[in-house]
Amino acid sequence: MIQPLIKFFKIIRWKNVLIYLILEFIIYFVLAGKHFSITDAWLFLTLSMAFFGIFGNIQNNIADYERDRQKKDFIDFNITTYLIWNILFLVLGFLTGFTAFYMSFKPNLLYTVISVPLLLSLYNYFLKKIALAGNLTIAFLTVLAIYVPVIFAKDIQIDKHILNLLLVFAFWLTFIREIAKDLEDKNLDRKAGFKTLPVLHENLSRYLLMFLSLATPFLLFYFKTYFDGVTFGILLIISVLIALLSVHTVYKKQYENATKLYKLWMLAGIFSVIFL
Repeated sequence: MIQPLIKFFKIIRWKNVLIYLILEFIIYFVLAGKHFSITDAWLFLTLSMAFFGIFGNIQNNIADYERDRQKKDFIDFNITTYLIWNILFLVLGFLTGFTAFYMSFKPNLLYTVISVPLLLSLYNYFLKKIALAGNLTIAFLTVLAIYVPVIFAKDIQIDKHILNLLLVFAFWLTFIREIAKDLEDKNLDRKAGFKTLPVLHENLSRYLLMFLSLATPFLLFYFKTYFDGVTFGILLIISVLIALLSVHTVYKKQYENATKLYKLWMLAGIFSVIFL
């Protein structure tokens, strides 16, 4: 019983889902100072985005089943069973999304709820095979998942500068991490006929990744006025250290370690907003 459960949580990438939920809770309860309400569209929108995220992760595993079988850490699973799970989470995403639409009656929300799983499907079967297209799509969807519950929820008052800070760094760090993941999987992608940037130009991808990593601490200076001096100094030191470590790991072609560092960077950014 425990083994199938562990496999299930790995396939849905539970850590990514948890990080997303923590960020939304910080935005809602800490930054916006809201109190929990079952009638607030925020709850259903957050659940909708989380369910769609799980849908996309399962679909990604199904789409890459044959390719991923060559990995040492490949998790085997019954495709039919996971197709059922995939449909279930898609339905849950629509149900919670449409519930939020019913509460808010904002037409743009309806379009968003429909477009997210469509974009995920396009990514999983087409866009991730194209250089930079897949990376940009995931970065955009990450921003969308953060933005939608905040912008369509009822009476959420959050400083637009703080929201911009979250969205910019969410896009930036997700984009960087996706390139690192493509570098990590370049051999499998090449065999599968993908045309990702590392498959086409590995060295260019490495130099781009190192440049973007080193540029991140400088990007932080643009938002310096939103932090007090001590908090900004701590964040800057953390960013510089992670940037230098990331450049070192990419230079040494230790791409798996690089992706872990970028996730650590994202976590540091999430918890830093508590001090804004």
